[in-house]
This record gives sequence, structure tokens and C-alpha cells, in this order.
Amino acid sequence: MFILKSTSPRRIQILTDLGFLFQVTPANIDESQNKQEPALRYLERMVHSKLGQDLEPNHLYLAADTIVVFKDEILHKPTDLEDAVRILQTLSGKKHSVFSGAGLQTARSVDFFYEETVIQFKDWNEDEIRDYILRCQPFDKAGSYGIQDENGPVLERVGSYTNVMGFPLRSFFARSSVWLPYLERSFKRID
Repeated sequence: MFILKSTSPRRIQILTDLGFLFQVTPANIDESQNKQEPALRYLERMVHSKLGQDLEPNHLYLAADTIVVFKDEILHKPTDLEDAVRILQTLSGKKHSVFSGAGLQTARSVDFFYEETVIQFKDWNEDEIRDYILRCQPFDKAGSYGIQDENGPVLERVGSYTNVMGFPLRSFFARSSVWLPYLERSFKRID
């Protein structure tokens, strides 16, 4: 059985659109960043924490996390409207990186992988930022935005679109030898 350790609507949608059948079993973890913890170490720790320890030997587990990094600082999900404004003002007119990491765990191994996408933001004023926040409600998103949002703040990107949505799809497909044996009977039939 394929088990997704995430309730992210975007990850669920990506995997569903690809035809995967899976069970959603989220992990309830503390996502606090340790003092002076580097961004990629934090990302890997979150993925491993979400995978957890309670594993059935015949199951495949997938966990993922996404971080937005600007000047070596992680810009987490906003705590409220004013925090979202602050984050988007920080990024306005500048480039930043989005890292999505994932872990595939079987009874024999854990494979952590990630991708980076570089995003250039539009140069927005506070009124444009507030309008976007009120319109799109990006409170559950790292960096306070979604790349898929209509009239959003993203001007251009270098790298994977699905990575910014929260899933390193290219790297996941590159590991098909790990997950395919668990999923051969889990694909939806298209007749």
C-alpha cells in the first residue's frame, strides 16, 4: 500500500492527477526550526519526522515538505495577515529559492531527495500585496504565496513548477524503481 504522510491539498492533487491511489495518513509533528539550523538540514529533518517510526513492512511511505528561502533564512507559513504582508514585502521585486524535499521509505530503506526552483517576484506595493492576500488567502503556504494563484506575485521561475507547488516530481519519477513495485496495482485504470 502507498501511504502519503501529508494533507497538503496540492500534493494530494498532484498525485491524484497522475492516477495514483494512496491513503493519506498525516503526521502531527512540531515544525519549529532549531536555532541556527541550516535550511536544507531543517527540510530533511521535517521529512524524516513526517515519515515517523510506525511502519508496516509491506507499505511504501511518502512524506514531503516545502520551504521558501531568502538570504539563507526560511520564510515559514505566515502566522496572520500582517505576517503575510511582511513576508511578501520582503520578497517583492527579488529572487528567492523554493526547496521541496521528499522521503520514500520502505521496510529496507529511506531515500531523501529535494529540488530547488528559483523564483523572481513582481515588484509589488503594499496595496497589491494586501489585495493578493485577501483574494487568495495564502496562509497555509510557505512564503505566503502559491505559484498557481491567478494574478499572483510570481514574475518568472527557473526550475520545476510542481516543486514550487510542494512536490519534487522530477526527482520522484527518477526513483521509480523504489516506488513502482508498490504501486503497480494502485494505478487507476483508464479504458
